[in-house]
Amino acid sequence: MDAVMKRLNEREKQTILGLFTVFIIIILLASAFIGLFMSRNSASDAKDIKKAYESLSEVKRKPTNATNDGGLLVQVGSKKDIPTVEFYLDPLCPACAQIDRTLNDDIGKMYTSGQIKLEIHPVIFLDKCSSDHYSARVSGSIAYISEKDPKHVVAFISEIFDEKFQPSEVDYVEMSDEKIIEQAIKAGISREIAKESLNGQYDEWIEKSNDYTILRSDLIAPGREGFATPLIRVNKRIWSMKDMALDDLSDAFVESLGLKPEEVGDEDVKPRIGSKGKLLKTNTKYLAEKSDA
Repeated sequence: MDAVMKRLNEREKQTILGLFTVFIIIILLASAFIGLFMSRNSASDAKDIKKAYESLSEVKRKPTNATNDGGLLVQVGSKKDIPTVEFYLDPLCPACAQIDRTLNDDIGKMYTSGQIKLEIHPVIFLDKCSSDHYSARVSGSIAYISEKDPKHVVAFISEIFDEKFQPSEVDYVEMSDEKIIEQAIKAGISREIAKESLNGQYDEWIEKSNDYTILRSDLIAPGREGFATPLIRVNKRIWSMKDMALDDLSDAFVESLGLKPEEVGDEDVKPRIGSKGKLLKTNTKYLAEKSDA
């Protein structure tokens, strides 16, 4: 009897050992599969973004102030060692409009006084929400105006995002070129430039710029899984607006550049972070800095 029990115990041990071995093998195989899957996805993503960048680089007709990564670099004056503020926006994006209405006054003052450079990145992923390519038309207009009348481009963006003007992406109503031209004129732009800006000369560049921008991993804000607007970067670092009240945005942004509210628009004062510095922590501690790009 003891011998029988002993053999059964040995079999149980062997069975358990065998099951454990199989379990380990399954885990190793699963890990290898996941690793291979992620590696292939990563390689595929890298291939896609490389292709998108090459397509953008091959566009022949582009604004003279276009950057290599699809931005529109503008500056008033010629000051050096000042921050570059990147603004990623879709003309139909309601959140972009909300942020612009909050920040535009201070950004406009800092821009026109030469305290900051701007790099505008118009994107058109909401173009499908309109029946007349609204995002693409306005983005092309922004590109042309930034080239021909950079002094008024910030004011034009403000007029585009005016609460009484911006169409709804949910219940879209067609917007004529003439109405867009009227907003440009309100911003101080001549009718001639405003009209010419809607001729579609930069349509291909806008499209390729959009295709590249939305694939960039360095544009994923903290807490998000992919690219989304509105997005602001300063000196290549993302300015996080997560958990921030709208009423605090303006002061927080100014402080993050190293300016006091009373220094905004002062031509004799440069933001303390300069052209390469990191965003400064504000008193309310709601800035989340991203690693150096």
